[in-house]
Amino acid sequence: MSWQGWLVLFSAMATAPAQALTPEPYLQGDSEALIVPGQTAPEYQNTEYTAQTTIDQAMLDRSKDWLASYLNRLSGNIDSFFVDSFFSENITDDDVKGSRAKLSLYTRRVLGDPVDYKFGLSVKLVLPNTNERLNLLLDSEDEDSREADPIESIENVNYTAALRFIIKESDQWKTNLDAGIRWGVPPNPFVRFRARRYAYLSEWELKATQTVFYFALDGWGEETRLQMDYPINTEKLFRINAKAGYLLNDEFFKLSYDAGLYHELSRKAALGFVAGAAGDSEFDATFYSYSAGVRYRRQIYSNWVFAELAPEFIWDREKDYATTPVIMFRLESVIAND
Repeated sequence: MSWQGWLVLFSAMATAPAQALTPEPYLQGDSEALIVPGQTAPEYQNTEYTAQTTIDQAMLDRSKDWLASYLNRLSGNIDSFFVDSFFSENITDDDVKGSRAKLSLYTRRVLGDPVDYKFGLSVKLVLPNTNERLNLLLDSEDEDSREADPIESIENVNYTAALRFIIKESDQWKTNLDAGIRWGVPPNPFVRFRARRYAYLSEWELKATQTVFYFALDGWGEETRLQMDYPINTEKLFRINAKAGYLLNDEFFKLSYDAGLYHELSRKAALGFVAGAAGDSEFDATFYSYSAGVRYRRQIYSNWVFAELAPEFIWDREKDYATTPVIMFRLESVIAND
């Protein structure tokens, strides 16, 4: 099923060498003989003497290539970390080390509709004495349903609790296994396996994620994600996201794509220009919902309380693709142990 996810995902997308250094000879002690590094003078051949390593062209080229690759990856990691942590995109993801918690309440107003509210909670707790291989996860369900009253938005929230076991964690791969339960009536136990691969293609930093899961009430399913980051400089990052999700009982893919340009205005403020599309492959791979907007986010207290204002326009099939203004305000706290 995984190869189908990648096939649908990609088919629906509109998408000077350094010079060698020649060591100069030098005089050894009171001798008039010239000593070249890597060689010994005849009068010193029978004494203890350590020859110096000769620096050649190949060694310099390898050093230059390694340094260029390291700096390129460092730049991308700095920018992607800023976006992921400052904008709180998936803070319980294992790409961000340590225990973390996110608490948010936001209100959203669609022109012509009443104001609605939504409460969100995400917690990742690294269990002690496990070499960071066991995490406890708690998440509120990321559903589109919202409440007309802010108190009801807190009360009417479904939660998912899981225990995560880190199978492998390296610079190129991260794999883990989750076992938990989605609370509700009736409860919905699940297991979930995820494999993530990191790669670098020229200036692009790629992150591909494959997830396979089973829910007792929903059955088998899988999700394929691809994230591509292009660091413009240390203050700007261009990001493309693509996702295809498949539920065996539905027998079609749900598709979503988005792109964003993120700009770090200062240590306390950031701006994002984002646009996206959503659709499915029930009859044919098609899109029926589009959006474009701006996200302005700022620290308003210490380094863990944020406020975000996000105006956008949406074009949805249910409203005959009429241009609909939307504005969202979010108040959020992000608590971490780093």
